[in-house]
Amino acid sequence: MSSQHLKNMLLSLQQFQDSKISITINDHNNEALFTVSLSESLFQVTNINNHKTETSDNVDTVVEYIENNIFTN
Repeated sequence: MSSQHLKNMLLSLQQFQDSKISITINDHNNEALFTVSLSESLFQVTNINNHKTETSDNVDTVVEYIENNIFTN
């Protein structure tokens, strides 16, 4: 998935922040790596493998976090 595609999905979450929507990001083998949701204007990114959750209010920071950690799973 390209950075721009991921960014567009995150921006879509912001548009529907009154709804409970979660995005699951999978690897090439269709194994879940991360879930991303939005709560109180904060993105919550959870690493499925270690259950560690990071939060940020910035789309670019979330994209960077996912890209930097996607190959370490």
